[in-house]
Amino acid sequence: MNSVKWVLIDDTKGATPQDGSKLSATVLGNIAEAVSGQVNKEFAAEWGAQVSIRVGASANDIQPGEWAYGFVSTLPDAPGASAYHDINNKGVPFALCAVTTCGDLYGPNGVSVDASHEILETAGDQGANLFANDNNGLLHALEMCDAVEVQTYGKKCKDGTVVQVSNWLMRAWFIPGASGPFDYMSFAKISGAVAPPGPLQTAPGHGGNYQIISKASGSKQVFAAANHIQGTRRKGIPNWSSRAARRLEMMKQMA
Repeated sequence: MNSVKWVLIDDTKGATPQDGSKLSATVLGNIAEAVSGQVNKEFAAEWGAQVSIRVGASANDIQPGEWAYGFVSTLPDAPGASAYHDINNKGVPFALCAVTTCGDLYGPNGVSVDASHEILETAGDQGANLFANDNNGLLHALEMCDAVEVQTYGKKCKDGTVVQVSNWLMRAWFIPGASGPFDYMSFAKISGAVAPPGPLQTAPGHGGNYQIISKASGSKQVFAAANHIQGTRRKGIPNWSSRAARRLEMMKQMA
């Protein structure tokens, strides 16, 4: 399998997470090491993905074939949004993270978790347009992390830094009637795991863990008007530019 190539770009212009810590080439290097280790080890064992992640020198340092992940102060076109990924008008995936919405650099509410979340979800669904049918009248967006979004675990870098990354869903979660475990942290018996109660179900969470669902009608799986988020998003209602908002809008158009 060909490895997807990401480049991390610091375009924060000095903006910081809520604890005042600053992004740097060293910090981005640790995030790149932790997330690439996550994707290429445990995530790859389940889903087969491969990724390489490097730190770019500037916004102009994007090589042919690379996908850019930009770290910015805020998202002016998406007020209140924290991070999202999408595809540009040429069908190339990209991602953005507003660092001022994060608590810190490496913690459970950190920049590293947003990076992990979006990179894992791009690996699972590059176009943000795939759904799993529960065979009971509902379609569930094929998102790798949303249903267990608030849970994180640590990846230790070579310099000893522990970087938190996002929990994610196993294949069994997307299969009606399957047996668990349904998420990686439960599978690996990592402390803090809160398992979804069954396939295509949102894990219990307080101010987090959610999924996008839609009603299906007939053999053509026509989307009905009742498209909604099940659960409570950790960082508020989806802005129009987020993956969640784009899915919801797409489903409305198809209704």
